[in-house]
Amino acid sequence: MERLSGIISGLDTQGLITQLMQIEARPVDLMKQQQHTYELRKELWQEINTSLAALDSKIKDLLDPAKFTVQKTTSQDETVATAAADGTAGAGVYDIFVTTLAKAHRVAGSNQGSATTALGLSGNFTISDGLYTSTISVTADDTLTSIMKKINAAKDNTDTTKGLRITASIVDNRLVLTHNETGTANSITLTDSNNIAGSTDPTEVLESLGLLKDDKTVANTLQNPVDAVFKINGIDVVRGSNTVSDVVSGLTINLLKEGASTTITVEQDTDAVYSTVKAFVDQYNSTMDLINTRLSEEKVKDATTDAALKKGLLRGDSALVGLKDRIRRMVSEPIAGLQPFDRLSDIGITTTSDDFGKSGKLQIDETKLKDAVNQDPEGVARLFFNDLDGDQDIDAGETGIAVKLQNEMEQFISSSTKSIGGIIVKKGLIPARLDSLDKVIKDYDGKIAAYEERLQLREEELWRQFTAMEKALSDMQNQASWLAGQLNALYS
Repeated sequence: MERLSGIISGLDTQGLITQLMQIEARPVDLMKQQQHTYELRKELWQEINTSLAALDSKIKDLLDPAKFTVQKTTSQDETVATAAADGTAGAGVYDIFVTTLAKAHRVAGSNQGSATTALGLSGNFTISDGLYTSTISVTADDTLTSIMKKINAAKDNTDTTKGLRITASIVDNRLVLTHNETGTANSITLTDSNNIAGSTDPTEVLESLGLLKDDKTVANTLQNPVDAVFKINGIDVVRGSNTVSDVVSGLTINLLKEGASTTITVEQDTDAVYSTVKAFVDQYNSTMDLINTRLSEEKVKDATTDAALKKGLLRGDSALVGLKDRIRRMVSEPIAGLQPFDRLSDIGITTTSDDFGKSGKLQIDETKLKDAVNQDPEGVARLFFNDLDGDQDIDAGETGIAVKLQNEMEQFISSSTKSIGGIIVKKGLIPARLDSLDKVIKDYDGKIAAYEERLQLREEELWRQFTAMEKALSDMQNQASWLAGQLNALYS
């Protein structure tokens, strides 16, 4: 469209239209401000959702009974033996004397001069670890290194998913075979496919490598397989491994040194239990701090930054007030039928009195909590999760503070969906609220786009009107000039 800007009239047409459009665009500016307010409100709810999700992760720890039966072990001499308890071991003191450590079978061949030179051997041999057996084929081009690689990659002849429990290596140009498991039950068996008595033929691969003698017995045993022999509280024990988990129920013992003794103490790890509970309380208080802040902060007058604009947007929000009250109720109500603890205060967790309980935050009496754990760790666990059927899943009828809180978290932050009147919505209060805010924000996008399109049409209309005015003035000026010319010609 042709635009004429004040050529005849002398007006600042561009400036006039710009000012007129600024007035016309005020509704768009207002809509953008309102849209941004919804965006900031959405960010605040996302912040609360993140905090509740962090709280939910700490609640899940309280649903694990093993977190409350944690045991710690202490070895008087960790160079002799150490131990780890799974929470079911009998608390007490275990005297350990290690006579012999379990050892792995190891054999070696003779020096071949080079690990990378072709050996000129051609034949097959079998190698067995006591469970699996593999046949290795060797050609004249094979070197000590390639034979080593073949052994390490070998699979069982019957079950090709199983690898040999033997590791081949090269030391001083000698092939060394070491069983991966210790104990007399795990030995290496070697067999040449060809056997020529009285000489060493290139087809007798193992004999040529110096692993077998002419009579096909092992030529050089570096270490025989040996069982671990030790005493626990005076009882003689023999095992094929230095890691023993079937002697003391719930206790795994690692034997480290021969001919020496140590004492291992097993006891309840109250510090670990305390840390689990404290992590929950800390996150609970952090979440409450955030909620209290958003509910009480006042709007900032003439705010210019997003941080300032956010303040007061959730002040007194009824959904957030309800959320806070529901969480507080879950941690304060007793659990019917539980003994000896049926409420948090029984184990030293109470609502802080600093603000007369207004904040809803919790405080821990560390001594009382640790005493409760020492007295009855399973009772403390039941207070959080009374797992009636022992499947560690929350089922109907099971109770506990963590169980109730977990169910509330599902109501607050679950992003799974449900159908209401044929409409699919999020189950969780906050995800549903976020979806609602998203819809409002997107609706504003449509309204703003439509209004801006109308503004563009309005601007084009104004330019047409001003251009038409300029043209009309131009025509009038041309006509006046013509009349003036006619009058001058008449009087002349």
